[in-house]
Amino acid sequence: MRARLRRPGLQNLAALTVIQGSNALVPLLIVPFALATVGATAYAQIAITEAISAFVLAAVLFSFDVDGVARIARLGPDATRHALGAVFGEVLIARLIVFAVIAPLTLLAYHLAGGSSPYLLALWCLIPLGHVFHAYWFYQATEQNLPPAAITLTSRIVTLALIYGLLGGPQDAALVPLAIGGPFVIAGLLSTAYIVARLRIPVRGVRIAAVMRSLAGGKEIFAGNVAVSLYREMNVVILGIVGVPAAGISAYALVEKSIKMLQAVTRPLNQFFFPKVLRAIGDDDRPSVHVARVVARYTRPQILAVLGLIVVVPFLYLAAAQVFPRLRTLGDLPGVWTMAAIMAPAMPLGIANFMFGTAGLNALGQRRYLFLAILVTGAASTAMCFAFGSAIGAVGAALCFVCAEGLLLALVLLRYLRQPTATAETPVGLQKGRQ
Repeated sequence: MRARLRRPGLQNLAALTVIQGSNALVPLLIVPFALATVGATAYAQIAITEAISAFVLAAVLFSFDVDGVARIARLGPDATRHALGAVFGEVLIARLIVFAVIAPLTLLAYHLAGGSSPYLLALWCLIPLGHVFHAYWFYQATEQNLPPAAITLTSRIVTLALIYGLLGGPQDAALVPLAIGGPFVIAGLLSTAYIVARLRIPVRGVRIAAVMRSLAGGKEIFAGNVAVSLYREMNVVILGIVGVPAAGISAYALVEKSIKMLQAVTRPLNQFFFPKVLRAIGDDDRPSVHVARVVARYTRPQILAVLGLIVVVPFLYLAAAQVFPRLRTLGDLPGVWTMAAIMAPAMPLGIANFMFGTAGLNALGQRRYLFLAILVTGAASTAMCFAFGSAIGAVGAALCFVCAEGLLLALVLLRYLRQPTATAETPVGLQKGRQ
């Protein structure tokens, strides 16, 4: 039986916008309120444990947001439900295995390192657990994004109601990760149930050997995701290690979260253009200036969109501060406006890194190079953050954040300019005969 799940392009783009918009804008509504309510000291621990949980999330995502989409795309629009179910089942089981291994190890490492808030870290691990079940990659690949959009939006509305209705002070700090992660896990379970029951995608007969092959085949992207966490998530942790005051850590965490969430607002365009880029460069087997021009054609509208956000957001904050006076105190955090100005360019740089790196180089068989580029960037950023954080505090971490995005983009573009003479390796999911 043929699946034929795909929906019109504009409908799917709108649904992806709802998913990413709710995942991005809701934290923007939560973080300032939570920081102003629980205070800088309590929020610093919330931010540090959230940053550590990002390594669990990187492990759970593994490579399947890229590999899974590529494997489904290769099956074609007339794929059978059993063929789709085989891929979906492998990814679901693989993510469950990874979570079951990595989450306890992370909690144990945090405890052994003398972490003071293990309960906060445990609650933040609900987010990667939710991602195990949400299967955004499957909906994206089959262009059936309306169901996860409705499920995700509902869960985020519940989160807002819990935060704004129940958060009262520093004693309620644990409510922040619980209110975010709890509804997200429930929504993920509903998302998987919809795939199995409503879309009638069978999940049975999954072979552990096939799961292990999927994990082994995506190791470069997984390692790259972990390396990305070194420069996108570790800065908050490093600021705590080098002894930056809680107010500075909270100010940096506020700006960093805002930058990431605003960047995520344009992610539907990433997801919308991702399969189109794969098709556009399908006849090319290695990076070149010509391929870079093709990728740039799909990148420019996303850059323009994020530049528009950079202009608009300060005015939105000023308007919101008039309505909610508590938000005005956030502008008094040390260095918050300076860090916002420093880190804003990371938004368009991050979009370019996704399109030229994650989408482009992976499709061209340059996984190993991309991993090495990310690893170099992560190592350089971590070393710089220890040095700059010790010297000039949170502002130093802000400089490292934007410099890391710039360094990675330079290394990625260098691969296109060098035009290697042979394909390094064929991306998993695009190999001939691989399903």
